[in-house]
Amino acid sequence: MNFLSNIKKNFFNISLILIIISLFASVFTSIYFVSKYDKYQKDNLTHIMLKEETFYHWWSGAKIVNQIKSGKNFFVTGEEVLTKPLPQRLVAIYSWITDFNILSDNKNSKINLGGKLGFLIIQSFIYYSCLFYFYKIIRDIFPEKNCFYIIVFLALEPTLFFFHSSFWTESIYFSLQLLIFALVIKKNNNNILYFLIGILLGILFLQRSAGVFYIFVIIFYYIFLLKKESIRPIFILSIAYVLIIILLGFHNYKRSGVFYIMPTEGKYAIHRYFANDVLSKSLNINPIQSEKLESELTYKWLKDNKIKLDSNLDHKKINTSLAYRVYIKDEKERIKFYNYLNFRGYQILLEHPVETIKNVINGFIHFSVLDPAFVYYDYEYYKDYKKIDFVYSDIHKKWIPIRLIYTVLIYSIVCFGIYDFFKNKKNNNLLLIILLSAIYYYLLLGWYGKTRLFVPILIYFSIFFGNGLVFILDKFYKRK
Repeated sequence: MNFLSNIKKNFFNISLILIIISLFASVFTSIYFVSKYDKYQKDNLTHIMLKEETFYHWWSGAKIVNQIKSGKNFFVTGEEVLTKPLPQRLVAIYSWITDFNILSDNKNSKINLGGKLGFLIIQSFIYYSCLFYFYKIIRDIFPEKNCFYIIVFLALEPTLFFFHSSFWTESIYFSLQLLIFALVIKKNNNNILYFLIGILLGILFLQRSAGVFYIFVIIFYYIFLLKKESIRPIFILSIAYVLIIILLGFHNYKRSGVFYIMPTEGKYAIHRYFANDVLSKSLNINPIQSEKLESELTYKWLKDNKIKLDSNLDHKKINTSLAYRVYIKDEKERIKFYNYLNFRGYQILLEHPVETIKNVINGFIHFSVLDPAFVYYDYEYYKDYKKIDFVYSDIHKKWIPIRLIYTVLIYSIVCFGIYDFFKNKKNNNLLLIILLSAIYYYLLLGWYGKTRLFVPILIYFSIFFGNGLVFILDKFYKRK
């Protein structure tokens, strides 16, 4: 017993040291990235690290801080919830606490240089703290050697690791995933923990819209695991989750007079990012032409439904349907507009099923290929204000074979881990929650084809990776 106890203690110490070293490595990576990329692109306006969606979160955070300073209540600040409501508020809180002035030029929405490293350090600290808690939980489920390799993967796998040194929403989302996962598989849960899981599920949705239906994965898992006894935990966590949802909807209602919870980007995502491509291929025209056709159809809908448009609008110059949103000043009417785009997007897909299926299959394939260098090239490639998308660049083409080899390597180890689960018929409950979680994200986001959206699945695959690697090593040493 003393021998086994010493082995567990040594593995625990090694794993703890690994987590601490990984935290410092993440901090040093952030320092390196900030020193190199906390600058403007060649236009001397666009920030290299904060652009597009990440810029939106920091710009919105700056507006929230200004509203608070003008006397507005924090809980009714902000504007239309275009995408992911929590990140902009985390930025606002960070700005308020550190007294960092986000914008150096309000008129041109120019991001200030400096002052942002602390945000990256905080999110790294949160992630590795959650990882340590997750490690403590899985020690009661797996042998120490398996736990060690699971932690190695979650601490250092580059596809996960580099997001802690970026301003994308992933790092906080990974932390929430780990915490929820740990609490769900934790033994001897009680009512307080069930309530906490529900709250965290609500926050998961606030951090990224992909988490909105994840509660049903947990509910299904509890039904399978607890059978008739699942009523109480499901009721408690559902109450907590609905509480977060109601607070979000009430915030939107107090601010705009409209009760809604889904970010408006989710309503037009299909139309903007998927349906137009299906339409252009089906009609055998280029995407610009199909966008123009759709914009004309959209303008007709706006007129037929008597949507109030800005007097400065010249619809002949509008080439995309979504461009009309800036000319709809009333948020209630913008919501109606987004609902139309949502309906129209699905209408296009149903009218062109063959091309839709082709695009979905292509999306799923591209979605599944890992991209460990995404964060680096998100900074490096776009530092010179290139207008050509990275996916069409020579650098991207050179990386494809490397990414494919890396993906096959990781998936091969994961497959051995899955095989080990089935072969030994162990931890069937854990197998269920992992597979349900992976399938959930795959079905919800796979059609889009963006490799960045696949990364949350790696949180769950880490279990298979750790067990698969031990399985391979055990077979190797036995044969040797």
